Amino acid sequence: MHRFTPHSSAQAASFVLATLLTVFVLSGLWELKLEGWTTALLGLSYESNFEAAERWRFILTSTGFSALALIVPGVRIARLLAIQRKAFAALRAEQSRSDSLARHDSLTGLYNRRVFIETLDQRLAVPHEKTAVLIIDLDRFKPINDTYGHATGDKVLCEIAVRLAEFGSNRSATVARLGGDEFAMFIPEGSRETLALISESLLQKIGAPLSGISGNVSISATIGIGMSPFDAATSEGLLKCADHAMYRAKKMGKDSYHFHEPHYDQEQKAAAQFEEELAYAVAKEEIEPYFQPVVSLPDQRLVGFEILARWRHHDRGLQMPDTFIPIVERLGLMPEMSFSLLKLAIAHALTWPGEMTLALNVTVGMLEDSTLPERLCSILEQANFPFSRLEVEVTEQALVGNLPAARRALHALRARGISVSLDDFGTGYSGIYHLTQLAIDKIKIDRSFMNDPVLGRDKVISAVLALSKGLKMLTTAEGVETDEVAKILSIGGCDFGQGYLFGKPMSGMEVDRVLARTPLNTLGFRAIALPSDNTLQSVT
Repeated sequence: MHRFTPHSSAQAASFVLATLLTVFVLSGLWELKLEGWTTALLGLSYESNFEAAERWRFILTSTGFSALALIVPGVRIARLLAIQRKAFAALRAEQSRSDSLARHDSLTGLYNRRVFIETLDQRLAVPHEKTAVLIIDLDRFKPINDTYGHATGDKVLCEIAVRLAEFGSNRSATVARLGGDEFAMFIPEGSRETLALISESLLQKIGAPLSGISGNVSISATIGIGMSPFDAATSEGLLKCADHAMYRAKKMGKDSYHFHEPHYDQEQKAAAQFEEELAYAVAKEEIEPYFQPVVSLPDQRLVGFEILARWRHHDRGLQMPDTFIPIVERLGLMPEMSFSLLKLAIAHALTWPGEMTLALNVTVGMLEDSTLPERLCSILEQANFPFSRLEVEVTEQALVGNLPAARRALHALRARGISVSLDDFGTGYSGIYHLTQLAIDKIKIDRSFMNDPVLGRDKVISAVLALSKGLKMLTTAEGVETDEVAKILSIGGCDFGQGYLFGKPMSGMEVDRVLARTPLNTLGFRAIALPSDNTLQSVT
């Protein structure tokens, strides 16, 4: 592509003058010499005494016509040249701006992720050079954004970017904004002690009050550090290591820094594999129902079971709920797992005596799902299992999440004959209010009141039992492990008991064997050594 310069106009003028001079010389040469030679060569008559004035008039006329022929197009060409010069200047400016945007973050002016990685690659290509990558994530940026608005949030990001750039320039560091409120920096340094001091200084600089917000408002950051060649030898590997270190620092406490640790990666991979296997187990309905006995008081006659979850992992053995239920909840798989447990539990319960009930725990997310009553009823109908034999247990925490949705769901369940129990009563926010506002048939006194011989424990149990009687509700006590507690509950009028005193959680086959050899109107589970979990840990 031809590039037009300021010298282009001068060159065009020189060309015009040269052309006119050529026309003048050629026309003069023709009139004074060439015309006579040509006519003589052709044998034509030629008047050599033609007036000189006429000859010069011809020369000037020829030159003038040539000048006119050049001026008009020349003006047009000059205008075109000017337009092209202007367009070329705009194109160069746009190219420069495009190059800048391709290399820099549009908001802060720092390098973007692509250029940061390219620059880091060049650094890592130098043999025997030690380099540390720092991922810097702001801790309390979202509240600032929400409180003061996005415009102020952008000013804060720009101010932090200036601080990082100043900090990095004094240490031969390269700084970039990776996106959002996350920045990165690589430093030619390989000493953990020095990097620790650098990180502490950087946290102090970031934590200084913000000038972009009125008042003494500040922000903090969390830093993850990856070191080359110890942690990784590539830019992407170092960023990944620093990122993992940053997230671990977040978990340990914000406004801090953390170095990458190789064993943490192994733990993360193992956790990811565990999650994948768990999701597969839920999808294939491999989570087993276990059953913990519920007995009537004071006669301690078996009346039903609470459904609990167990997972037989192919390598780790039988997994207790506390090892996988939080993961199931985080993955959003609690509804699928709960409905699967109910179907598998009903398959066992259909062979048990007809008065045996099943209790199923329902989570916050399930209560907020308007299809919960229909899905539960559909499972019961398909199995031909009486609605009256199912009890749904909800916690106060689940109710607080979305009280209107909980009210609709519980009323719909009760209308179909499914009873509702308030689990872990006494540990929530406003238990009495929920008892008066929702369709609750039974309350379950939390196990914490049973196990600890605290001062006034008996009075607390008596008060809860009196409350339930006053509201004409049934009561189940959880975590009953001693005869003393069972006696206190019986005297106080507690309707049901549940705990290791009466039996630990069992598989369906174990329940079948126990029912086959144990009369239901005896102490039953107290009189027989039951197969159970190896650990005496509470399950929920």
